[in-house]
Amino acid sequence: MKNEPSRGVAAIEKSLELFLSLLDDAGRTPLSAQAKRLGLPISTAQRIVAAFVRSGLLSRVERGRYAAGLRLAGMASAGDVRQVLVAAGRPLLRRLAREIGTTVHLGVLEGDMVTYLVKEHGGGPPVLTREMIQLEAYCSGIGKVLLAHLDDAARDAYLAAGPFVALTDKTTTDPDALRAVLGRIRAQGYAVDDAELEDDLYCLAVPVRGPGGEVLAALSASSRSNAPIDPALLGRLQTCATSVERRLGRPGPRPT
Repeated sequence: MKNEPSRGVAAIEKSLELFLSLLDDAGRTPLSAQAKRLGLPISTAQRIVAAFVRSGLLSRVERGRYAAGLRLAGMASAGDVRQVLVAAGRPLLRRLAREIGTTVHLGVLEGDMVTYLVKEHGGGPPVLTREMIQLEAYCSGIGKVLLAHLDDAARDAYLAAGPFVALTDKTTTDPDALRAVLGRIRAQGYAVDDAELEDDLYCLAVPVRGPGGEVLAALSASSRSNAPIDPALLGRLQTCATSVERRLGRPGPRPT
């Protein structure tokens, strides 16, 4: 019985040693190799890592690879949160883009504009975006998803800050009409860009939520064509969003 406290302290120290090793490594080395180096059984290492993922201090960036999580990044800077989203999302978006044969994006709302963090091209004609470019939110699929999930005060402030310029003849520019569009998007859980940013550019977008259910980002499939993007892709996008969320430490089913 006298040795129980010391065993507990040793277990905590070993857990912290693994945690700090994973942070320093930033997802480059598999957990199995890290556990072996530290003399930990892989099953023990997996249990330790699972607790840190649930707490948001670690996130899974590849199979068996882990890096800093959203909670830890949030203590530092917005740039660190970006890095977590990119690391968790890029492999999944790359796979989805190849599977559906079009361009897939991951973006966040910054300063009333959409910042495109990840762009993966899986086929089809190229689109105008590039990583870290900023575009208007009111006329893009990702932007409308993110605007729809702002709190009421932030959304009202955005809508009051117009004017909104018509980039095509389908762009919604009236603040009251845009408010109604955003309400429908929030209720249905996805947004459509029906050639609102460019005449032949179509997009379908869904939210990506953090561990607490907050919308952190949105992901989209975009294509250049003479017809809207196939709505059957919605399920594929939602599945991808769920996978990103799991890597960010979000438990349970996606909200409807």
